[in-house]
Amino acid sequence: MNESYKAYSDQKLVDIMCTQDDEWAFDELYHRYVEQLLHTAARKTGDGAVAEDLVQELFVKFWLNRHKLNIQKSLPAYLHGMLRNYVVTYYYKEQQKQPESLDTLVGIADEKTSEQIQYDILNDLYEQSLLKLPEKCRQVFLLSRKGYSLREIARTQNISEKTVEAHISKALRILRIEMKDYIAFALITSHLPSFL
Repeated sequence: MNESYKAYSDQKLVDIMCTQDDEWAFDELYHRYVEQLLHTAARKTGDGAVAEDLVQELFVKFWLNRHKLNIQKSLPAYLHGMLRNYVVTYYYKEQQKQPESLDTLVGIADEKTSEQIQYDILNDLYEQSLLKLPEKCRQVFLLSRKGYSLREIARTQNISEKTVEAHISKALRILRIEMKDYIAFALITSHLPSFL
């Protein structure tokens, strides 16, 4: 490994990796975050081998998609967001294989029940999807989820009630698109978050 790369920030390494196809930059990022991603994946799945596969797949995709990366937050947040999606997809595929018994295919981690694990994963996905909403749209939507009326939201945000409705509709549309692959998965549990 090129030792000088250890002094570079995440952003600098990402820039080098994306613009120069620099494998050393990728390698440095890999070594910075692989252990914590493996730990998280193992905790979420309860299976070390599955965790390794998911994290390996994550980094392969990270490298292959380097020319179209759109990292809005920090790199750790971005990578953990990717991992959450992989974990959800893993559970969804496992459920498709054995729909008759969800409890038998979910490795219990941190003494959580399978439903609690699903709930956590879906909640993570929901939180990640919220970050993709425009700022004003997200503020309005979150206020509506907290029980504020259209009039109250309009007054606090200094916008019309029609605009509030438009923001909420837009938020729901975006969230449904972001989470469409997992709605069916969500329906298998009675512990479903009341997101949408």
